[in-house]
Amino acid sequence: MKVRLLHTGDVSPGHVRSAFSSLAPPLVPGETTAFRNSLAPSYDRSRAQYDAFRVLESVPAPEPDWLNLLLVGVDLFVPALTYVFGLSHLDGGRGILSLARLRPPEESEISESILVHRLRVEVAHELGHAAGLVHCVVTDCAMHRSLWPESVDLKNPEFCASCLARFAQP
Repeated sequence: MKVRLLHTGDVSPGHVRSAFSSLAPPLVPGETTAFRNSLAPSYDRSRAQYDAFRVLESVPAPEPDWLNLLLVGVDLFVPALTYVFGLSHLDGGRGILSLARLRPPEESEISESILVHRLRVEVAHELGHAAGLVHCVVTDCAMHRSLWPESVDLKNPEFCASCLARFAQP
C-alpha cells in the first residue's frame, strides 16, 4: 500500500522525512504534501486541545491502494481520554498522528532520537489501523497498544508476522 503523508506547518521537514523514510513493509512511501485545511474548527478551548475525531474528518479519503496519514504538532484528545497519540478510521484508509505527546520532556540530541523512534513506531501503528489492523498482543509489534509515551519506546516500527499476514488477507 502506498502512503501519502500530509503534514501541518508546525511539523518540521526533518520530522516529515523521518516519518516517511523508514515505513514498515508492506507500506510504501508515495508522496508528502502540506495540509492546507485549518485545524481551528477542531480546537476545544475548554481543554486547550484539538478534537481528534474532528481533525480526522478533515483528512481526505485516499484513492484505492493508498493510505492517507496527517502528521500534526498539536495536542489531540478524544472525549473519554486525556490525550491520544493518533486516531484512524479502522480499515478506512486514513488517520492522524500528533507529535505533541511523543516528545521527551528534555531537549537534547538523545531526546531527538527518542522522538524519531516514537514517530516511526506510531506512524506504522496508525497506518496499520487505517489498513484494518487491530491492536496486537505481541509486545514489541508496532500494533501493540501504547497508553503513555515511554511504552512506545518498547515497540519496534515494524509489524509482527501475524500482523503482516493480516495485510495479505483480502
